[in-house]
Amino acid sequence: MSPDQSLIDKWALEYEKGGIPSSVRASPSGAMVWAVELLKRQGFPLREGLDVGCGKGRNSLYMARQGMHVTAMDFTPDAIEHLEHAAAAEKLGDKIRPLVQDVTEPWPVAPVKMDLVVDLFCFKHITPHEARLEYKRNLLRTLRTRGHYLISFASIGDGYYGQYAAQGRPDGEEATLIADPVNGIPSVLFTRKHILNFFLPELDLFAEIQQNAPSEMHGKTYERSAYALLLRWSPQHFH
Repeated sequence: MSPDQSLIDKWALEYEKGGIPSSVRASPSGAMVWAVELLKRQGFPLREGLDVGCGKGRNSLYMARQGMHVTAMDFTPDAIEHLEHAAAAEKLGDKIRPLVQDVTEPWPVAPVKMDLVVDLFCFKHITPHEARLEYKRNLLRTLRTRGHYLISFASIGDGYYGQYAAQGRPDGEEATLIADPVNGIPSVLFTRKHILNFFLPELDLFAEIQQNAPSEMHGKTYERSAYALLLRWSPQHFH
């Protein structure tokens, strides 16, 4: 299920050009800050974190600044190199473990280790459906008992991605697959219900926010719509 080199090259170019704002943004995701602040207020331990599809590492750096030890994974070598330099510049190199890693293959992380696994717009780019099932197996193996998983993704009604939904085709039984016509990167459009059903029964919804705001994509402003779902091990499925 490894991606072909052309897909890695497309992401490398995207991280360089920044047509998707988050590709070059330095500040952490609002969903990331929301989840960490919520978990801290409620007294959950945040010692070990995993950033899945970390890109250049803005969210990995944020977690490290909060005192977490972070494993950061992305299959784009240039992005991981950027994170390594940024971590060194902030003297966070001892807190961040950057890995060039395809997230649909076995994760090089010890079982039952992570207090928080975050995926901010990575899962929505994973195809085919079988690759997402392998991803879920990795996730469940990695999370600690009562660990949390944060996933953020564009709504199927998103002003940019949603305009291409009618051109998509079914992917598995629960999603619509499109390709971004600007960078050629595939994207899967989910509803909130799709995501919750995919991670059931092992993970339950703990908290959520929906973010609706104008934002640029490839140099043009669209009304964007995204969900952030914070999931936790269901009591019936504790390790």
